[in-house]
Amino acid sequence: MIISTGYLILIMLIVLLLMGMPIAFVLGVTAMVMILLDPAVVPQIIGLIPFSGANNYLLVAAILFMIAGEVMNQGRIAEKLINFASSLVGHIRGGLAHVNILTSLFFSEISGTATSDAAAIGSVMIPQMKKRGFPLAFAAAVTSTSATMAIIIPPSLNLILYAYVADTSIAQLFAAGIIPGFLVCFLLMFTTYLIARRKGFPIEHHFEWKRVGSTGKSAILPLTLPVLILVGILGGIFTATEAGAVAAFWSIVLAAVVYRTLTVSSFISTLRIAGQRSAMLMFIVATSTLLGWYLTNQQIPQEIAQAILNISDNYWVVLLTINLFFLLAGTIIHGTPAILMLVPIFLPLADQLGIDRVHFGLIVTINLGIGQQTPPVASVVLITCAIARISIAAIVPSMLWFIGAMLVALTLINLLPGLSLWLPSVIL
Repeated sequence: MIISTGYLILIMLIVLLLMGMPIAFVLGVTAMVMILLDPAVVPQIIGLIPFSGANNYLLVAAILFMIAGEVMNQGRIAEKLINFASSLVGHIRGGLAHVNILTSLFFSEISGTATSDAAAIGSVMIPQMKKRGFPLAFAAAVTSTSATMAIIIPPSLNLILYAYVADTSIAQLFAAGIIPGFLVCFLLMFTTYLIARRKGFPIEHHFEWKRVGSTGKSAILPLTLPVLILVGILGGIFTATEAGAVAAFWSIVLAAVVYRTLTVSSFISTLRIAGQRSAMLMFIVATSTLLGWYLTNQQIPQEIAQAILNISDNYWVVLLTINLFFLLAGTIIHGTPAILMLVPIFLPLADQLGIDRVHFGLIVTINLGIGQQTPPVASVVLITCAIARISIAAIVPSMLWFIGAMLVALTLINLLPGLSLWLPSVIL
């Protein structure tokens, strides 16, 4: 009975997705139909569970960080980070591509979402790279893949949602994402350097400490934001939600008061965009909570775990299976619903294998980040292609090299849990 119920839920999810129904409705409709067809479940639960799922203090942090990232985007703060990144790595072969990646690293520590990162950095860097003779496909590929760091490095929206679903410390997850994020940055830059050497891409300028100092002065205030977030959360000064409030307030002060790049109209537009994204997020949280409750009620996660273990109980085989599943899931489902819907299913299996929940969070997040670089979802790729005015097909050959670099990072994080667990153990 349990297995047939699981298959019926899977079929409904696939059919509704193929029909083009929004993911929040897919999750909600599937859950409602299954509950109404089950005489053992009181139908009134349909109104109670979604509310209790969305009524969570931690989720406010996600909304506040979205506001901070959008304010920084609208306030053109990215340009100051680009100039500073250029002074640091512009002298390396393929200079602007390295600047693109390093700026994404800086902006990732502010935005928390890959789409905001790609929009803010891509709108400036892709036209500049085109002027310097870089192929448009290469410029778009660099922008898209480097934006993935935003969901690994704090304040990652995906890590916040994972902490909510897995009942895990957000401080530990934020600390765990730092080394993997820098690892991805290094591998992307190393890949860029190899391609630049082979294709003869230009450098920007010779390294000068004077340039580093002058651009660093302009970038120091925006870079205080991630420092405030990390020191505040990891030092136990304030919670993740309070850190989100600090980030939103400080970003508004910088953009509106210090740099005067945020007007009243653009601020209203920023709040409107953040409000729309927040509404979408909370709707998905509510409906996924309902479906998650029903799956747990029917013990389907335990059945899936047992089915996988029946194939093999070898730790590495099961871990590979989990990685492949989330990697493929990321190609067809956005990160937010994927975490909310799939993590509760696979978490019991991870616990059974003895995988640390913090480490598992990084595995899930990076897999979904890589998966979202490929169609049909590929929301970040769509943004960069729109900016570059090229088709997705044109960008794919260039992206394969960078996706390969991220797969190397994923492999290392799977094989070496210390890459994600060492820092939390030292500072928390």
